[in-house]
Amino acid sequence: REEGLVARYGRKILEVLLSSASVPEIMGGKIMGVAGLTLTVLFIWALGGAFALINFAPGLATDLLAVLVGKGLIFYFGIYLVLGYLMYAALFAGIGAFCETQRDAQTLLGPIMMVMAVPMIFMGQALRSPDAPIVSALSWFPPFTPFLMPVRIAGDLPAAQVVGTTVLMVATTVAIVAFSTRAFHVGALATGK
Repeated sequence: REEGLVARYGRKILEVLLSSASVPEIMGGKIMGVAGLTLTVLFIWALGGAFALINFAPGLATDLLAVLVGKGLIFYFGIYLVLGYLMYAALFAGIGAFCETQRDAQTLLGPIMMVMAVPMIFMGQALRSPDAPIVSALSWFPPFTPFLMPVRIAGDLPAAQVVGTTVLMVATTVAIVAFSTRAFHVGALATGK
């Protein structure tokens, strides 16, 4: 009964939103709203971590800052974070538009969550030997790129790999955003929502 109420009121809210904004604007708003929340939480954790490092291990804090800024790693972390976030958020929003209940969403998003877990298996190897053939090959697969490339970049990779994976990631993100916008539009309107 409760799911029925939530679905009914959710449809009413979506109808009101669709009468005042376009589908890409609604989807973009959802993605940016969650991004704002995510960045706020990341900022709080980073602030807490920085405070702990500065107070309990000032030498380590200095070394970490020197590596992140000195090699430009902070720049690459930012690029891959933004691209990875946009890619996965658009994918989740597009799939979520077809879901009536949380159970439907869990069923559809389960395989994507398993794909997202694969790079974690190779994270240790990426740290130890960033140019290992398997890690190198997996980095070219866009769903794995935002996880593996920030770790591998510290190992002084060839510029062709960094630029190539970044360009491929940008192209994939643009394609997924376009596809998910269309899917969000169809999913939100075709089922009478």
